Amino acid sequence: MLYWTTRILALAMAALLAPLFIDIAVALVGNLRRPRRWPAAAACPVCLAVVVPAHNEEPCVARTVHSLIAAGCLPSALAAPPGVLVPRVFVVAHNCTDATAQLAAEAGAIVGEIHDLSLQGKGAALRFGFQQAAACGANAFLVVDADSVATPNLIAAVTDALAAGVEALQCRYELELPASTPAFSRDRLRALAFRGINVLRARGRAGMGLSAGIFGNGFALTAAALDRVPFAADSICEDMEYHGKLVAAGISVQWIEDAGVWTEVSPSGAVQAQQEARWEGGRLRVAVLSTPSLLAAAWRGNLRALGALFEFWSLPTARAVLGLLLAALLPVFWLRAFIAVYVLLLVLYVVQAARLGQDPGRDLAALCLAPLHILWKVAMIPMVLLHTRRHTPWARTGREVPRP
Repeated sequence: MLYWTTRILALAMAALLAPLFIDIAVALVGNLRRPRRWPAAAACPVCLAVVVPAHNEEPCVARTVHSLIAAGCLPSALAAPPGVLVPRVFVVAHNCTDATAQLAAEAGAIVGEIHDLSLQGKGAALRFGFQQAAACGANAFLVVDADSVATPNLIAAVTDALAAGVEALQCRYELELPASTPAFSRDRLRALAFRGINVLRARGRAGMGLSAGIFGNGFALTAAALDRVPFAADSICEDMEYHGKLVAAGISVQWIEDAGVWTEVSPSGAVQAQQEARWEGGRLRVAVLSTPSLLAAAWRGNLRALGALFEFWSLPTARAVLGLLLAALLPVFWLRAFIAVYVLLLVLYVVQAARLGQDPGRDLAALCLAPLHILWKVAMIPMVLLHTRRHTPWARTGREVPRP
């Protein structure tokens, strides 16, 4: 009886850990390939609109609009030259109770306001923004969060890719750390983990011909893609939910390597714990709801749907490490061999994620805090499970007022 119980537990642990194992293996192999660059020659005209959903983003929204204008968008007060398609910034002030709309308009954005508590969630704000921009002639849409800073080449890189025929794309999206952030800092560890998920794994999936993924910030869609797959995504993880719909419909999200958006890391503590629990609980809920359609797409021969399934069901890395420690207690030879290979992949994964950053040495030094981070993740499990059982509303992430 003990023999079979041990074997069943070993199989269960392997099944739980396998999606992240596969996703990381794919990412590491895909990162060996050079990211694709899109030709500047336009195959089709692109009238791009940058849609900025904002809910009480008074401290940040003006800086975001200014960075987008510096990247190539035209301020609302200026007229475009005849026959020239110049991107505009459309800020959607969603049920705001502060000066978000006023500050966005003063910074040079076209502002649309929602004052309807029945229209909840980022998905509702995006649909409003897409409609507003389309009414002004846009045929492609770039989504940028209201607490972000765009790289100077963002608009040109996105326009080139869309003009080359890309239907959906994700740009590089990273956390911005102050230069004074010490090596032994949880913020630096969080930025490293964020880069692993939002850069290394997305880049690797694209390198293997899979869909890179959508991360809610710095992604773009054509009007044709939205017509084919309407943005009917209203969960707290609307980006992941919509990505599943795109892949199931046969649309692959491409990767933009050399342009992107940065957002400041949120303060550590109770606010951050609540936010991460909301997202992780929401991810699990979306994974459950998306699995039937992705399995059906895979059955029809859409192998990218399998890549999305592995992404959706991957454990957070910290919890995977805990799972490996528990699995190592089982006296099963093949499981321990699997754990050894898994640990090697994790080491390569972390090193590569650090190499993709600006300060690899300090990022790797932050790993000394990993045991505390794992314990913190364990303590969050009840809160995460709570958010899998209910609809979680969109809320602003608490941050310090950004530096000018």
